[in-house]
Amino acid sequence: VAEAERQLAALQVLTGTTPVSGPGLSITITDPERAVDAAVLLDAVQELRDAGAEAIQVGDTRVVVDTWFADSPDGVVASGDPVPAPIRILAIGDPETMNAALSIPGGLAESVRTRGADFAASAVQDLSISVTVPEST
Repeated sequence: VAEAERQLAALQVLTGTTPVSGPGLSITITDPERAVDAAVLLDAVQELRDAGAEAIQVGDTRVVVDTWFADSPDGVVASGDPVPAPIRILAIGDPETMNAALSIPGGLAESVRTRGADFAASAVQDLSISVTVPEST
């Protein structure tokens, strides 16, 4: 029973159906010229996942397996919802590992700054991602 409950909890985190908290990284991208597009945000999610992020939120959207990003006349959308400015990304996982991954040459920080936007990342010891996706039946 304990193992089944552990597996259920892990699946709830992966599917985004439960809030998550723990150490992580808070990222803010200030982009008044809207040069940061959907491809950059998709790269950000991939880099964070590769660096061990367990849960990610972009703007007001919890990122799960079927989350998508697109460009619109009003800016980037995540699964159809506008990503508000400044762009805020929260990621639960080891903050040092994720920050190092985003800071490598050619990584997210450089990509954002090359487009003329500002990139800031800070470690948070007790970060909360409270946005969830509805459970499907």
